Amino acid sequence: MKHLFLIILFILVLPTVSIAEDGQLITRAEFCTELADREPADSPESITAGQQTVYFFTEVLNSKDKSISHRWYYNDIKIADVTLKIGADHWRTWSTKQVWHLTAGRLKVQVLDAAGELLTEKEIAIQ
Repeated sequence: MKHLFLIILFILVLPTVSIAEDGQLITRAEFCTELADREPADSPESITAGQQTVYFFTEVLNSKDKSISHRWYYNDIKIADVTLKIGADHWRTWSTKQVWHLTAGRLKVQVLDAAGELLTEKEIAIQ
């Protein structure tokens, strides 16, 4: 019965998990405008032009002593690469961008492994 539960859990979680060739797992990746206790405090579908700061939160498994990068885009123009070191096998991390000066458009973040392989990407509208 325990194995059946684990199989069902794996099937339910699989669509939200990105797995790199070396076993790195991205279990969550999302935009937020605030963090509380190292967790996203919100999960907006869009942000308002003039918003001061935007966070991109990522939860990573099986990656101790490795790194990931957040590659930020504004309207398909790369604006930043942020390398984040992973300190444990279950790690929550984030990067931020000051966006108060950006007008309506789209922000995108790609999460890359140390070899530059795309693990996942997310977009959010600035309205």
